[in-house]
Amino acid sequence: MADLETVTWALGLRSTPQSLGVIGRDVGVFERHGLDLQIVREETAGPEGARGLLDGDYQFAEFGTVPLVQACFDGGDPLILLAAEPRSAMYILSLKDIKEPQQLKGTRLGVLTLAGQTGHSARKMLDTWLLGDSVELLPFGTYPAIYQGMIDGELDAGVLTADYRIAGEMAYGFNALVNLGDELRFQGPILATTVRTRDSSPAVVQKVVDAYCDTLALFRRSDSVVPSLHRHLRFVTLEQTYAIREYYAKRFQSEPYPSLDGLARVIDSVRGAQGVSGVTPESMCDTTFLDRTLQKGRSK
Repeated sequence: MADLETVTWALGLRSTPQSLGVIGRDVGVFERHGLDLQIVREETAGPEGARGLLDGDYQFAEFGTVPLVQACFDGGDPLILLAAEPRSAMYILSLKDIKEPQQLKGTRLGVLTLAGQTGHSARKMLDTWLLGDSVELLPFGTYPAIYQGMIDGELDAGVLTADYRIAGEMAYGFNALVNLGDELRFQGPILATTVRTRDSSPAVVQKVVDAYCDTLALFRRSDSVVPSLHRHLRFVTLEQTYAIREYYAKRFQSEPYPSLDGLARVIDSVRGAQGVSGVTPESMCDTTFLDRTLQKGRSK
């Protein structure tokens, strides 16, 4: 371990799309690339998570895109390196007795934060359904808290990822009212750093991208990642974890480029709320490290 270079990491959410750093650390992929990955923050979604990245509390983060776009509009320098999936598998899930969107009127819907990607997406969808303020959005902070809130009856519905959809359908008969990823087509979770980290430590950034892509490839081809994923998710049975791994193995990209169209949709959505400009998908991304990683893989 003495010869390894330490890199610091944060996770926005406890979910499979934001688990690859944990898995890569657990199964030794990052170590093979000469890195000691230290996860210093977990479940730090929304604007708070973006602030920690910009303030240098950690060098890399697996986050949703809305807070990073907001940070760019505020003058920050977050930088997207890659994206395991082009758009989120993120749902509005409801209790088993709520089977249609209009039945949400007068109910309580859990989100992570009001200002982050789940709150922003929920409001957009409720407006599409003409439900507006008739549904109370409640910030519950973490996905496990939203999920437990639905189990305990504190919430009638919640914004949750496919992990929770699979587990909730199997265990409690929860209904998926809408796939927000398919409807809104926002870019899904990404691996981010900052322009400062890229410019000061490009060799480290390259090693991180190499290790992340190797972990992604392992996830796609083998269920050997299941024990690590099961420990990370915590809320699921082992049977559910195998089902979740199989679902995401088919969903994750072999060449994990961010979706410029998906990013543009997020930017336009946030710009509409804030009335500012000057941010483009291209300005938020640097895929040159990913280009080199993939080229090395093709040449083997």
